[in-house]
Amino acid sequence: MSRKTYTLDPKATPRLSDTAKAAYDATTDEDIDYNDIPDMSDVDWDRSAAKPTVTMRLDEDVIRYFKSDDPKGYTRRMASVLTAFARKQAPTID
Repeated sequence: MSRKTYTLDPKATPRLSDTAKAAYDATTDEDIDYNDIPDMSDVDWDRSAAKPTVTMRLDEDVIRYFKSDDPKGYTRRMASVLTAFARKQAPTID
């Protein structure tokens, strides 16, 4: 199976044809296949909870790894990994 990748220019977004718009508008919720969406029920989505600020010194390669996916959200991903690890080690942590 070949794979194509595209780079979108935010200043020149692609336009949908009238036929494509009609097809999207005609799609009902029941027509959408959600089977490939991973279970996210254990993710803490509450960003409003106050959390303490922590300063850590990390190896550059670790920071580079987390920034490689999306530089804007790397600290949130680091916190998620640490939270998952802590909960696995001591399931009573909330």
